[in-house]
Parts: sequence; C-alpha cells; structure tokens
Amino acid sequence: MTRMSAFVLSVLIAAAPLAAANAQDRGQRGDRDRLETSREPRRISEAEAQGIARSRARGARFVGSLGMRGSSYVFRFEGEDGQIIDIAVDSRG
Repeated sequence: MTRMSAFVLSVLIAAAPLAAANAQDRGQRGDRDRLETSREPRRISEAEAQGIARSRARGARFVGSLGMRGSSYVFRFEGEDGQIIDIAVDSRG
C-alpha cells in the first residue's frame, strides 16, 4: 500500500464516525429544544404588560415601572384622588 492510499484510507475512516455523531447530536438538540419550548409558556414584553396595566388603570396617571416581581411586571399609577395603585401583570400572558 502506498503512502497516499494509506492517507486517504485513514481520512475516510476518521471522517465516517464524525458525520454520524454530528447527525445524532443535531437530532438530540432539536428534540430538547422542542421540549423546552413546549414546557415554557410564552413571555410577554414589558411594553405589552404596560399596555395591559394601563387598560386596567382606567385613566390613572402612569408613574413608573417597579420591574419584575417574581413572574409579574409591576407598574405604579396615581389615581385622580392621589391614591397610589400598583398593578401586577403576569409575564406569562
């Protein structure tokens, strides 16, 4: 056997298991990604949550965002009578 044919044979042997391993790896990742997205509910953005909070506040003046508290966005409003109102909107929709 010549050096060239020995080299070609060794390259072919080395490449075959790598191609199979890559194909298996892609399949397992794809399954895991599908499972994670099906388990995890869709999260809404802070802007979407603020829109929901404004609709619940019914004309109260928006003061600011208190950020995330657990899995909810919390927004502060001031009512017409000066009362402070905190409205929580679940980030999972």
